Amino acid sequence: MKTLQSSKGFTLVELMVVVAIIGVLTSVAIPNFRRYQAKSKTSEAKIALAGIYSAETTMQSDYDHFATCLNKAGFTVGANRYYVQGFAATNNTANGLVRGEGGDCPDGATFRYASQKNVGGVRLSNANFSTQLATAVVNNTGETFIAGAGGYIDSNNNTAATASLWTMDNNKNLVQVRMGY
Repeated sequence: MKTLQSSKGFTLVELMVVVAIIGVLTSVAIPNFRRYQAKSKTSEAKIALAGIYSAETTMQSDYDHFATCLNKAGFTVGANRYYVQGFAATNNTANGLVRGEGGDCPDGATFRYASQKNVGGVRLSNANFSTQLATAVVNNTGETFIAGAGGYIDSNNNTAATASLWTMDNNKNLVQVRMGY
């Protein structure tokens, strides 16, 4: 009489089923991970715009006007930025109003900080930022402002037309102009 021995190991079919399950889970998990990663990078824009808002409101309380001289307003940035942050262009008229009230706000002062990180081999240029967020300005009377942040955060969306764009105004209204991922 023949006795059955217990088999040790897995059959080829069992291994193929496990590989198929892992493949399905991976195809679902990777896009979700990329989306969550891109979404987390947007916090940089929100933090930068909150910093610009604080600097601008401090300037307004000290000199009765908003201006585009971010470095003189006390706004500083860290390294490794995904986003261009600031204004589309300098406003010498508004800067002059601050100087008229005793502030240090030269016409050549920093009004925008460039992005530092490449995504998919490129980063949003200052020129593209100015085009995409032309509304990021201080008005000529220095009474209102809209600051902007724009950048590439997803290598599949790294053209000027698909950049992630945010704005914040003097009323602290945060607006996501374009998602970018």
